[in-house]
Amino acid sequence: MIEESSKQLRRLLLETRGLPRRDFIKALGRTLAACGILYELPLEIGASAAEAPVTAFVFGGAWKKAAMAAFGEPFTRKTGIPVNYQDPYNFAKLRAMHEANAMQVDVASVQGEEIYQAKRRNMIMPLDFSIIDRSVLAPAQLRHGNAIGSHTLSLVICYNKKKWPGDAHPRSWADFWDVGRFPGRRVLRREELWMMEAALKADGVSEQDFYPLDVERAFRSLDRIKPHVRTWYVDNSQAQQLMEQEEVDLIAMMNGRATDSILNAKAPFEMVWNEAICEGGAQGWLAPMGCPNPAGAMKFLDIVGRAEYQAAFARLIYYAPQNPKAFELLDPGIARLMPTHPDNEKLAHIVNYDWWADNLPMMRRRFQQWLQS
Repeated sequence: MIEESSKQLRRLLLETRGLPRRDFIKALGRTLAACGILYELPLEIGASAAEAPVTAFVFGGAWKKAAMAAFGEPFTRKTGIPVNYQDPYNFAKLRAMHEANAMQVDVASVQGEEIYQAKRRNMIMPLDFSIIDRSVLAPAQLRHGNAIGSHTLSLVICYNKKKWPGDAHPRSWADFWDVGRFPGRRVLRREELWMMEAALKADGVSEQDFYPLDVERAFRSLDRIKPHVRTWYVDNSQAQQLMEQEEVDLIAMMNGRATDSILNAKAPFEMVWNEAICEGGAQGWLAPMGCPNPAGAMKFLDIVGRAEYQAAFARLIYYAPQNPKAFELLDPGIARLMPTHPDNEKLAHIVNYDWWADNLPMMRRRFQQWLQS
């Protein structure tokens, strides 16, 4: 059943290549209603409407909507198992449930250094390959052992094309920091990991010398840009609003949100892929140890790594699939906007999350103190 539904979704993705997201969503709805793909799939033989739900711990907002459409709803139509959602995702809460032996969720999409922490604390159930079809996964999707690689995102520089309409526009983090050459309203993300990495790139640290991070050098670099930052945002939707209302000239943005604002809200900005700060393969779906519905969790994990469902997720939120076969289902124009497109990946700086897993709490405290000083 899953193989057949994947084939049907593959055909749908190929037929709708090239459509803007809004039109893709409409076409998807019409097609599914007409031919019964995904939403009207017959329940898998033996599935019962009384089966316990799978509870997914996810980010909120646009991310949750994309995950529901790309993974959750197809999963329910395939298996008959409902999906409940807890959001917004928070690793501290996931860890607290684990340590209290009171796990309330069955699957979670875990990010960055947190996937390393989860592995170290034995928080992840082993994958059951009698349920999960390993043959449809790329080896790199299993780099974390018991998590399935999901998507990849990057923090990118975005500049207002009205402010810099020609070739003389910011092209690097050093340019972002150069308020003399590129004067304008600047906005940065209120998060230590991304900003310390950007600060060291702006200060000219070479890739071979990047880790372990020179913390003092990073804060000296941050000191230089701090007086020129108009806003330190926390919420991605706030960043999109600033961009779409043209209240900023230079902004550090997550690539998916930036793409959404540029393509769908017609924000007059351009993304700079040079020195994009990229997560690499540090996003993964996992089943937490002690989850209430382990069998349902494994069935859910059988979907999330497949190329077809990852391509659908990428179409909805513009984060790169980790299954390389998903790129075959994306329009070349959309694929070119993904962090792991070859043209973009070769320019990127890849975060060393192993280092951050060791140092995050200390860096978080220091960064917040620095912001308030």
